[in-house]
Amino acid sequence: MQVLSAKLRPQLVALSLLTLCVPSRASDDCSVADTLINLWISSARGYSSVLPTTAATRKEREFRTRDQVVLNGYSYSPASQENETPAQQFIFLLQGSASSAAQLAETASSLALAAKREVFVYEYRGYGPGSTVRPTAASIQKDIDDIIEHLSEDGRSGVVIGLSLGGVFAIHSLKHSRNGQLRALIDSAPAKVPAIPFTLNCPQWMDPINAATADVIPRLGVLYSTEDGWSKDQAASELMDRVKAGGGRVWLIKGRHVDLSRFGLAFRIPIYVSFVQQSTP
Repeated sequence: MQVLSAKLRPQLVALSLLTLCVPSRASDDCSVADTLINLWISSARGYSSVLPTTAATRKEREFRTRDQVVLNGYSYSPASQENETPAQQFIFLLQGSASSAAQLAETASSLALAAKREVFVYEYRGYGPGSTVRPTAASIQKDIDDIIEHLSEDGRSGVVIGLSLGGVFAIHSLKHSRNGQLRALIDSAPAKVPAIPFTLNCPQWMDPINAATADVIPRLGVLYSTEDGWSKDQAASELMDRVKAGGGRVWLIKGRHVDLSRFGLAFRIPIYVSFVQQSTP
């Protein structure tokens, strides 16, 4: 979504949240509006799978969920690790609601080289070309949790970095994971998912500000950009204050909502690396 104009971005970001958070009778999930989710899946599929300009080694990956849905993705690693045993630390990138794994190629590759870690990114269920699976917030979260469990095998520690709506999933992965060394950085995520009468009505468990409990905060990082509408929300200020007071890390940088251009990555990658290389509390 970083390629959108400044005027359109707040409205489209809100719509992206709407795709996974329309009214539902269920108290613990948000159903998906077919028309809107199809729009955002179409947008995500519009990004071609191009090779990054940086020199990380990219491999195609596949993850099969418990209900036998195949999620395609990629891993990126420093060239020196190509023929070595996987490192003991991993990074898992989570894209926004209208973004694809292919769109994060440059980000993931640059991060792998800078952090000297293997970086993974997978398509959300239903987002892959030709897929007819209907995603929900709960099913995507479950897939993320299962991927983290898989990546954490053999005692591997890791960091989840969630962009925009991916940040909502990232903070909940801390609460669900059995990996006590797992940490999460949420970049440009709404502190509270907005409510729109008769249109958008999500349960409060989705709100990062509610998920940022005392057991989570020491393993949490929060990043906002000054020109991002979410950073101007009072709930974002409350979230940042709570995280700082509880021993987490907070950054407020210049720029737009999840700006992954070369200019934006020049600010973001050093922050990502700093968080990744931080010792587990």
